[in-house]
Amino acid sequence: MSEFSASVPAVVTRYRYPLVTVLHLLLLTALVSALYAFGLVQVLPSESSLRQWDVNWYDQIRTTGYAYSATATSNSAFFPLLPYLWRFTGLGLVGISLFNVSLFLSSFTWLAYQLRLPARLQLLLLSTPSLMFMIVPYTEALFFCFVTLLLLGLRRRQLSWWLLGLLGCGLTRSASTMFTPSLLFMVLIWAAQPGQLRTALTWGVTGLLALAASVGMVATLQWKTIGEPWGFVLAQKHWGHKLTLPKFPVVDPSGIDMLWLDGLAVWLGMAAIGCCCWLAWHWLKSRRQRLDTPSTPPEVVFSLGYCVCVVLFILFFQSGSIWNMGRYIFATPFLVVLAASLARQPAWSWRRYAQVAAATMVLWQIFGIYTQGFDNFSTSQALWYFGLATAYLLTYLAWRQLRWQREITMMVYVFNLIMLLHFLDGWLQGYVVQ
Repeated sequence: MSEFSASVPAVVTRYRYPLVTVLHLLLLTALVSALYAFGLVQVLPSESSLRQWDVNWYDQIRTTGYAYSATATSNSAFFPLLPYLWRFTGLGLVGISLFNVSLFLSSFTWLAYQLRLPARLQLLLLSTPSLMFMIVPYTEALFFCFVTLLLLGLRRRQLSWWLLGLLGCGLTRSASTMFTPSLLFMVLIWAAQPGQLRTALTWGVTGLLALAASVGMVATLQWKTIGEPWGFVLAQKHWGHKLTLPKFPVVDPSGIDMLWLDGLAVWLGMAAIGCCCWLAWHWLKSRRQRLDTPSTPPEVVFSLGYCVCVVLFILFFQSGSIWNMGRYIFATPFLVVLAASLARQPAWSWRRYAQVAAATMVLWQIFGIYTQGFDNFSTSQALWYFGLATAYLLTYLAWRQLRWQREITMMVYVFNLIMLLHFLDGWLQGYVVQ
């Protein structure tokens, strides 16, 4: 009897994570049904409504293969794994969308189980509005799956998972651009920990080889199909990706609907820069004084490095636009890993939360809300808008310490679901910019 009793918590723990995911799916289905019945959601995913934005480029690769133009936008800027998998399965637009949803939910549940996420945090992260891209024929679900594999490979020291994850990411997106600096920084911090030099170098070298192999495979494929091995690089200039100095105030073509999410992604990127600078300073200090470097898990360091690379890439390559910042940071497992790591840290004092709130309100000046005006808003309206965004951020940071934790968590969760469905509805109608 005692052995049976001891096994019950383990069984409950194991199945709690998929049960929370199923509960989330049921709540989302009920909400979209109600909003559609009342006319607040006007369009549901279908073979016609899903044919929007970049889906047309992926579908073009799926049906006719790659094409390259030296003077205009072309599908050679996109990576092959999603369209080729789509072709292999023979699914339609609805079918590949259902495949993406299933792949994402399975990957997220596995990640939540491995990280032992609290149930409320699991629900909050599952409701992230940027996850609307998991419901459409985009690369987000595949990318999420392979990033989950590489991060859990790091966490559990499974080298094969790490290699397969990096290779899959490199065939899904231009991951080497963001991953190579992150990988090198992770190896630097990891190697400084006692007895970890050989392990860090082994994982670093094999990781670089996997990224190089993915780039080589894409280049070979495009060379054989369009005669230009670097089409995916050369095509970027026609998509507005060129190196320029950051311009301020920054703008967001997505409009006011998505601005708060992209702005919060900038906040996370800036926080990641601060964390990486702190780790680098301790690394330099340990080299000079022969001290041990703080033992930060490599998957956390890699996640921080990725956020830094995304925010710098967008600021320097999108001419002052933060378009897609939230999508590239929040619709990834890196957010989940960082949120789980923060949840394990000691509780903050309320003075620290006040300092974070004040610094965040200063950060919003990147949009020119104090001195240069903001969109069609007055200064007071802009302060109210960004004040609400700051309060939303603080709720995530302080959810463990809130007096009415359950109630506030569920309020944010429902708000997130409504915004997710609002974004999806707009995307399906073709009027919400990505």
